[in-house]
Amino acid sequence: MEISKRKIKVLMGKQALTVKALADRMNTQANNLSTILTRQTCRPETAVRIANALGVDVTAITED
Repeated sequence: MEISKRKIKVLMGKQALTVKALADRMNTQANNLSTILTRQTCRPETAVRIANALGVDVTAITED
């Protein structure tokens, strides 16, 4: 699933979250999340975990 690094970073900024803080909310390692953000692709389950950690619907973080 294609995700938008830009959209995720904007949402993180609004909540003053670092990559580590978001990774902690997802119960994963920061380096794993960084890799996902760099690739801008992940499994649908992972996209849902990111969205849930940000408190948004998964459509808010996917590419248009």
